[in-house]
Amino acid sequence: MSTAGRKFLTSINWPVVSSVLSKHAEITKSLGAFRKSYEVAEGELTQLKEANRPIDFEYYRRVLKNTEIVDRLEKIAKAQNITKVDLSSQLETISAFEAKAVASAELYVKETEANLADLSETVKNIDQARPITQLTVDDVVKAKPEVVQRTEEMVKKGQYTVDGYDEKFPSLVMI
Repeated sequence: MSTAGRKFLTSINWPVVSSVLSKHAEITKSLGAFRKSYEVAEGELTQLKEANRPIDFEYYRRVLKNTEIVDRLEKIAKAQNITKVDLSSQLETISAFEAKAVASAELYVKETEANLADLSETVKNIDQARPITQLTVDDVVKAKPEVVQRTEEMVKKGQYTVDGYDEKFPSLVMI
């Protein structure tokens, strides 16, 4: 990974990112998996960089009385081959994952902005709405024209009470 990419990943405040995206479990889980795999890869890279140190076998031959052990260990150490691994496929996988995570985050941002716009409009409508004490019958009829039809039907049938009204709003008249 490039130095810029490494700096970017180390500068991310993971707890803040997780808390912001907590409502989208898939994104949070993917970012957590990416973070863990990055930390594992970074740890392995650090270990490999530190492990490639030459051993001074002459020092051990001078210090130890049994030089035969040192000769055997030197022979084993020289027999080991360090193989280079092609990491291009892993890097492509990481890039694809990163692209997917970015696309998912952008979609989340768009959804959040749309929700905020809807909420702003709702708040604006609530602020501009008249109090219920200022509503007139004409306003109610304009909003719900079916009220007039239902009222006319009830008057024709001789019903002057609404079903369930007394159960929902009990009479306060003392008998």
